[in-house]
Amino acid sequence: MSEQSVLSFPSLPLPYFLESGKTHYMPGESHPSRRNLGVFDLILVQRGCLFLGEEDLQWALRAGDMAVLMPDAHHYAVQECREETSFYWLHFQSAAPSTGDHATISHNIKLPRQGHIPYPEQAYQLFDSLHLQATEPRSTAFWREQTLFIELLELLDPSRSDQEQSRVRKVAEQVESYIKMHYREPISNARLSSDLHFHYNYLTRCMKASHGVTPTEYLLQYRLDQAKRLLLTTQWSMARIAEHVGFQYPPYFSRRFSARFGLSPLQFRKQYTE
Repeated sequence: MSEQSVLSFPSLPLPYFLESGKTHYMPGESHPSRRNLGVFDLILVQRGCLFLGEEDLQWALRAGDMAVLMPDAHHYAVQECREETSFYWLHFQSAAPSTGDHATISHNIKLPRQGHIPYPEQAYQLFDSLHLQATEPRSTAFWREQTLFIELLELLDPSRSDQEQSRVRKVAEQVESYIKMHYREPISNARLSSDLHFHYNYLTRCMKASHGVTPTEYLLQYRLDQAKRLLLTTQWSMARIAEHVGFQYPPYFSRRFSARFGLSPLQFRKQYTE
């Protein structure tokens, strides 16, 4: 991501929320043309495609895409919507941002000018929560709105996303190492959670993001891979191999092996050892 594509806001004073809403366009409708709006306009598309321009920049924003429009720029529709399109919008104020990372303060809040955000469903939920505050008394809604807005900025901050992805990979590697060390033993969700000190749902999310499978699916795949190796390098019986790699019931082992490799364990051995 280039320096010009990231807005860097001083963390103090904090950017502050003004108002938000949700807009729905039918095919043939388009975003209005505006100049010098005076506030930052954060747009997040939930459905369809929004064709939007700012000065000499033009974007086709689809579901999960965001853009931040500048207060003193000319915004316009590049073309009409071709399909039903829904998007969230939010106006906020802040000290003037800089492109790049040249500020001398210890921390900046960074927002991409445009791009696809990593966790759009969480962002949609935060926007919906902001909308609910409109029904609350202003004396209490103000603080809740600002808190939700800061949570949204944190979610959209690309540096936060990089850190989260690094943590996810590290946790997934812990799960992988643990399974390789203990695959011959019974491994329940509760045991995995207890021994690794993370909720099982979080372990699952990390493994899905990093390896594309759940811990349970990875354990099954690893056990079957070890069984395949033993079929080729030993003369052990099917029952002994099944027990050795962690399967309690040989028939279940045979069914899972056949489902993954297209051959029964015995057929696999015969095909590659005779």
